Formats: sequence, structure tokens, C-alpha cells
Amino acid sequence: SAEAAAAAAAAAASSGGGGAAVTATDVASSKAQVWGAIAAGASVSINVDKDTIAITSVAVNEAKSALSNVELEVAALTKNPVSTEAAAKVYQYLRINKKNIVDSDAGSFKITFRVPNSWLTANSLTASDVALYRFADSKWNELAAKSTGTDTTYTNYESDTPGFSSFAVGVKTGT
Repeated sequence: SAEAAAAAAAAAASSGGGGAAVTATDVASSKAQVWGAIAAGASVSINVDKDTIAITSVAVNEAKSALSNVELEVAALTKNPVSTEAAAKVYQYLRINKKNIVDSDAGSFKITFRVPNSWLTANSLTASDVALYRFADSKWNELAAKSTGTDTTYTNYESDTPGFSSFAVGVKTGT
């Protein structure tokens, strides 16, 4: 409902976080999770599992030290958060906000995401034509995406990222 969407947008806006100038109205859907404590060496992940969000999970692997009150929020955006397009064709723009963790706090970060097979078909693409882009250093950077399988609805992928920011799921450069 519109009321629920407005309430969700207001809640997302009040949670703060950094990144590009994205307003609450630019968030189509989001999911957040808080970990009270993450032990040194431990790994945690947020399972997003929302049809409206391309990212299905975000893993923080091998915390380098003990962390507390860590929050991750994954949001699907209604529009590109910056002025340059990430790719010739973009399925979805996304943002990952973080609190009480910096990019150097973990050994690695892994993002899993999915694209509807119908989108691939409509754009004459194959599973290997998809990439994840991360906005950093004032530009979109293509991250390698590995296809991890296909079901009747989606093709699934995983990518490693050096950190969190705005992201886009779209076609590989040169496709």
C-alpha cells in the first residue's frame, strides 16, 4: 500500500548512513539487519530475499577485529543515484549502507544477486552478459560476476566487492 511504502521510506530515511545523495523517495524497497556483536574472525550475512531487490544476500567475511552494533541496509533504488549511466542496459540500481563497520574491517565482502530470466530474454542477453557495477572514485567500476545457477524465474550470480556504496546490475561492458 502507499501508506506502508511511505512508512518504509520514512524509516529508511531516519536510519541515516552515507553515500550518494539519495532521498527516501528514491528507495523502492529495502531490508536492514543489525548484529549486536561480530567476533574477530567471524563471518555474517544478511539474507535479503525480496522479489523487488536484485541483491539476495551480502556477506561480511572474516571480521578483522571484534565489531559491535553493525548494521547493513540493502536498498533497491527507483533511479540512478548519479548522473552517469553504469551500463548500456541496467536492470536495477541499488545501494548498500553500513554503520559501525568500515571497508577495511573484513577480509572480504560477497554480494549475491539475481536477474529475472525474462529481463535477459527481453534484452537478448545470456547469463554471461551480466555484471555488477560499484560506484567508487567518482565512476562506475565493473565487478566480475559469476553465474551460480538458473531456476525457472531467475539467473543467480555472486560478486566480490572491496566495499559498499551504490551498485548497479546491468550488462557487461562491450556486450
